[in-house]
Amino acid sequence: MSNETQEGYVEMHMKHLEMLQNVIARMAESSASIKNYCMTISAAIIGLATAIQKPEVLYYTIPLVLIFGILDAHYLRLERAFRDQFNSVRKSSLSERPDFLISPSWTAGHRVFSGVFSWSVWLFYGPLIIVLVAIARIMSKT
Repeated sequence: MSNETQEGYVEMHMKHLEMLQNVIARMAESSASIKNYCMTISAAIIGLATAIQKPEVLYYTIPLVLIFGILDAHYLRLERAFRDQFNSVRKSSLSERPDFLISPSWTAGHRVFSGVFSWSVWLFYGPLIIVLVAIARIMSKT
């Protein structure tokens, strides 16, 4: 193989890694956006429940928070799968032409609900649910 071909393959590998890194960054941005939307909607519903003096409205928010949590976990799962593919491409031989595959690398560690049990999901959505229930109970007592 010529030196020019070798350099071309190295450049192709770098471009492939850049494309995968962009996908990983979009997954992380989507996860942050989901948390932002969830917090905004929850705050709006807390304000509404307080304004109309109906604490039971807050209990209807819990399934919504759970849905946001599952969606966030899905983005986390995708991010992990793309990170695995990134590492696979990073470790591949530079003497071979890259295939430019942009697809999640599903392994046993990427089960459907694997992201749900992540600390970044539970430490955000769990306390939010606790706060919603606490505010509803405080409002019910007054």
